[in-house]
Amino acid sequence: MVAIAFAACSTDTLLETEKMPMEISVDVASFAGKTQEVSTRASVNNGIYTTFAEGDDLGVFVVDKDGNLVANNLKFKVAKTGNAYPVDVSGNVVASKIYYDAECKYFAYAPYDAQYTGCKSVDDIKKKYTSVFNDKYADQSTASKYCAADLLICDNPEWTAPRMRFSFTHAMSLLQVFYNGDYKDLTIEAPVALDKMFLPEGKSTYRYVTLPRNELQIYGMALSRHTDESEAPSYSFWQTKVDMKENSAILISISSQPTESYKTAGVDMGFPSGCIWAAYNLGSESAADQTKRGGKWYDAYGKEKTNLMSSELHKSFDRGDYYSWGELETKYEQPAVIINDEGKVTAVGDALTTNASGVTSFIAGSEKGYYPGTYIDRTYSYSPIDGNIAGSEYDVVRNKLWKGEWRIPNENEIDELMSNSDISVYDWYYEDNVRYASWIAEKNDDGTYKNLHVDNSEFYGTDSIRPFRYLVVIYKFVSKINGEVLYIPGGTWSDWSIDELSCRSRNAIGNYHTTTSWSEDYGGMYYFASSASHSDISCASYMEMEANRETDKNGYMVPTTPRIKSSTYKDKNGNTVTLMGLTQNGHRYTGMLIRPVYGGKNWNTNTETRGSIRITVE
Repeated sequence: MVAIAFAACSTDTLLETEKMPMEISVDVASFAGKTQEVSTRASVNNGIYTTFAEGDDLGVFVVDKDGNLVANNLKFKVAKTGNAYPVDVSGNVVASKIYYDAECKYFAYAPYDAQYTGCKSVDDIKKKYTSVFNDKYADQSTASKYCAADLLICDNPEWTAPRMRFSFTHAMSLLQVFYNGDYKDLTIEAPVALDKMFLPEGKSTYRYVTLPRNELQIYGMALSRHTDESEAPSYSFWQTKVDMKENSAILISISSQPTESYKTAGVDMGFPSGCIWAAYNLGSESAADQTKRGGKWYDAYGKEKTNLMSSELHKSFDRGDYYSWGELETKYEQPAVIINDEGKVTAVGDALTTNASGVTSFIAGSEKGYYPGTYIDRTYSYSPIDGNIAGSEYDVVRNKLWKGEWRIPNENEIDELMSNSDISVYDWYYEDNVRYASWIAEKNDDGTYKNLHVDNSEFYGTDSIRPFRYLVVIYKFVSKINGEVLYIPGGTWSDWSIDELSCRSRNAIGNYHTTTSWSEDYGGMYYFASSASHSDISCASYMEMEANRETDKNGYMVPTTPRIKSSTYKDKNGNTVTLMGLTQNGHRYTGMLIRPVYGGKNWNTNTETRGSIRITVE
């Protein structure tokens, strides 16, 4: 919000003082619709975001009751203080020439442009913009050109003495195009070529401000790669038609062929949605991969579970990688950094020791780590409450890894899986976390373990027993519809950083837990859904299940049967919706496992038609 200094001239609204200065506040609404926009403290003139900042300019008009211009496109500029002041052609602050009168009409627009001088209404401004669009705004390939094209308007400011509030909206429409292949393999022929659209730095979605219109034709060509590598790729035509409304956004998602075929990596459980579940997690290891790195799975007594490790279903039993909601890197691939509310890095690496709560966030010498502040959706704008990132550029499955129509499942698909499956505990094993952080087991020259994290024995173990091992329960899902089988391993979650990988069902050689040790989260299974929470903007929904347990003859815990979680929420009509296997309070920065899904009724088709490109409109 920016305060703009005006003066007032109507004695009946001056709080008893004639010509008392008053403030006008200014804010901007985002484009309506699923914009999937990353919001940060950025200038309106400097990009794509809806916040005024120093240097932004706007034009203000006042028309009297007879239709005469009292103030004709007066230029205001936002100062460092957050206030905005009238300026002359040289940018120097001048005395305000505007006074408040209840019988006058006030309106404004941004960014400032002298071409609007003489306009007597917001409609006049929009007509002028439309008349010059092809000449002035067709090319939006740079940030400055894109921002100049994003016309903001306010026609009905709110007056509450001594303040007038201008709430701006977008006069045009926002077209967004996301392609999960290489953009070199994509062309757009209409309504604008790709090289005339704006791609923000570090982002994957092109943006273009366009005139509102119905039945806008959008089409082009894209390279279609086949899942059968013996066949050469070919170019395919794609086309769609959309209605572009004022102050609204449309996202066109174009899918290249998947890197994993659902025919070999998927299990069709016959569910009504048509959704096909992947047979294994993102990052799951094969038996050969595990053997190569020297990984092991153990029972509670420290004995290797060789039959399980050598199983042809090894990838289905393996935990895979941990991701935060909306991030495209695992919880241990990136260096530890702190990012403030403005999106700026304030600390890196060994400079990090604790967060504000005193919880250690980075291990000196570990080189890798994660801190909640690194969670890149700092303003929770990837998707608001009740939103969804499935298939967007923030869906790591669709964007970066398996591509095609593979994506993160939404909460309704998880509910469908739970409701239409007979679920049991198939097997279980313990695995240490050297796999995720090799520095856990580093030793000094004298053979003793390095004391890298004295206050987190939950992850490291003890000085003599290191590292701790974590229980992984393998849950078996048998479709009630067609009898197909899906295996999903439990695991744990990474709440602060990979060194905070936590689960109440951990053990270590020589330190086995009994049923009295931990009462919650035993055998926990935690998988992010693509759905944002229905009540907490900082959270997302996730698949959760735990295991009941009993003790063996030595008093050690053994998982027996699944314990399925559920949650409820109120929909927009006030109805209570119950979701099986879902919890809705998973912090978005938490690291969880991901099990991809393919297709479904809302995702075009489950058929991998050779030489085809899929498009989705949101």
